[in-house]
Order: sequence, then structure tokens, then C-alpha cells
Amino acid sequence: MKFLSTVLFLFFSVIFTSFSQSLIVGIPSADIAEKHHLEFTHETQWNFWEKPNKWNSFNFMCYGIGNNAELTLTRNNLDNESSKNLALGFGAKKVFNIFESTPDWEHKVVLGTNFLYSTQRSDLGFWSYALYSLRIPQTRTRLTGGFSYGTSHTYGFRTSLVNNVEMQTSNNIGTFLIAFEQPLTRLLSFIADWYSGTHALAALIPAMQYDIGHHV
Repeated sequence: MKFLSTVLFLFFSVIFTSFSQSLIVGIPSADIAEKHHLEFTHETQWNFWEKPNKWNSFNFMCYGIGNNAELTLTRNNLDNESSKNLALGFGAKKVFNIFESTPDWEHKVVLGTNFLYSTQRSDLGFWSYALYSLRIPQTRTRLTGGFSYGTSHTYGFRTSLVNNVEMQTSNNIGTFLIAFEQPLTRLLSFIADWYSGTHALAALIPAMQYDIGHHV
């Protein structure tokens, strides 16, 4: 969907009794919710260039179960256009610490899967990802990259004209994911991430992250 590539992005995250963030901006991070801690994230995407205005949202909740793992619950594609792609998801994320002989570099592998159910179409889909993350000790810069594969429950539909009639088909694709996190002060960071492709999530999103306290 084209409008998400020219979006006014409003992003906020409310984290309950937790010290980590399970998303960077729009892609999974190398952080994990602590055991028995709950996190909630709401993402709003708003395009005011076209009429009528288009709004789409993503809601994400995770619960730490220990051993560098968390369970996730999602509600995708709640929007102002009565989307036919509203989906509920349940899944998990696991982070593996590797190359522990060099702990300052924080080498990590991030694996996750979400099983998705379309509330309107009554069919099933999924979204899976694999990421590698490291932190440069001298600057505290964290770099994350990898790939994902998912169904239209995550990536939307592909629109085409057939006999002058607009048709939508499932957009089951693989994408590359890249992210950058740079602490500027103890509380302020510059962050950015990117999905490759031309699907509903394809966008480069930069942001400033401010940690108000342990809970927000």
C-alpha cells in the first residue's frame, strides 16, 4: 500500500513494570520483557496527503516468561476504512546470546513467530522472523538486521487490474529488516528501522526515543 511510504508517523510505547522495549520502531528488537512483566505498544500511522485521510494502527502486547523469551499478542490493521485485513495474532520471541567471550559487543540472535487469524475472512496466516544484533562498544550503537516472511495478514494485499476491475490477492512475501539504535544521552536515543519491499509495512521510519522512567 503506497500511503504507508509517505506517512506521518506517530509512535508511542507504554511499558508496564518493564525495563525493555520489544520493538525498535516497527520491527522486533533484541530486548525481551523481563519475567512476569507486561509491555504494551501502540503504533499509529496517519496519512493526511490524500482525501479522505487514512489511518492505520498496530497494537502489540508481550509478557516475559523468563529464559530470554516472551509471549506476544497482537491486533493488526485496525483502521478508519473498515479494513478487510483485521487480524489477531499470538506468538513468541526468543533471544539467544552468542559469542559470550566478547560480552561488550552484545551479539544476539532473535527468532520469533506469530500465528495470525483474520477476523473477517476467518482464515489463518503467520509472520516469522530471524534477526542478528550487535552493539559497538565504543559508541554504544546497536545494529540489527535480518529477514522475515509472512502472509497478507501482516503485509496486506497486492492490488492489480483484471479486465478493468481492481482485484486484491494475498501478499505473501519475504522482506529484509534493518534497524539502528544510537543512545545520545542516558534517556534520549535516535532510532530507525526499515522493511524492504512495496507492501503495507514498507517504510523507513526514524524516531527519537525518550525514556521517561522505568515504566514509560
